[in-house]
Amino acid sequence: MASPYSLDLRQKILQAHERGMGSQREIAEFFGVSLSFVEKLLQRARHTGDATAKKQGRSPSTRLDDTAQAHVRLLVERQPDITLAELADHVDQLTGVRVRPATLCRLLQRLRMPLKKDRPCM
Repeated sequence: MASPYSLDLRQKILQAHERGMGSQREIAEFFGVSLSFVEKLLQRARHTGDATAKKQGRSPSTRLDDTAQAHVRLLVERQPDITLAELADHVDQLTGVRVRPATLCRLLQRLRMPLKKDRPCM
């Protein structure tokens, strides 16, 4: 993942715009950044008054606490052929937290517990 532009560069772009040193396109060309970056930076500065970069990436947190994760682990160990939709329903009943099957899939990957489907061959 690419690193964000420095705060110093962001502030210089904002100052150039405030001083009327050219259009957004000219400012982008002068500083060697894309026009869309300048547009988004100016919009962000207008709405929030902040020029710092947004935090990149997702947070590692999950809606399921340690107890809920232990329930998921137990359910999968007891019934390894459970589907993600069924698992989501069980988690909702046990914890009251409604999660999507994709969330459970990522959780199982983090727990290193893939769902295995044992189907007899015909």
